[in-house]
Amino acid sequence: ISTILALEAIYGDNLDIFGEKSVPRSFQIYVHCEIPDGISVSTELQSVDDCPDNQFTFSVKHLAPISLTCLMPPSYPSHHPPYFSLGVQWLDSVKVSTLCHMLDSIWAQQSGQEVIFEWVQWLQSSTLSHLGFDGG
Repeated sequence: ISTILALEAIYGDNLDIFGEKSVPRSFQIYVHCEIPDGISVSTELQSVDDCPDNQFTFSVKHLAPISLTCLMPPSYPSHHPPYFSLGVQWLDSVKVSTLCHMLDSIWAQQSGQEVIFEWVQWLQSSTLSHLGFDGG
């Protein structure tokens, strides 16, 4: 319960708790990625007869939040990590899987310790650069 109370204090409206408040075991955190200035996306559309220039570029200012859904096993954090899933509307399943592997690796580095805060921090600050979307 203390983990949930701490998460509530930190994430406020970006946290949804599922089930009974007295014994909360699952929750969802909405994680907003930090978007550095200068990120742009380019796409090229199929050729149209009278439109020779089919390439379009636009700047990214906002992305839908990543949803991190967790179920806390009774043995967390001493023996097992939370069971989790990620929902990312703007990524394909291969890239979402890459993020999941990174969260698994963060748990492996600090097994037996609270890990949710570290996961959220990493998702906020490192998702775009980890996937190569940092404009560099």
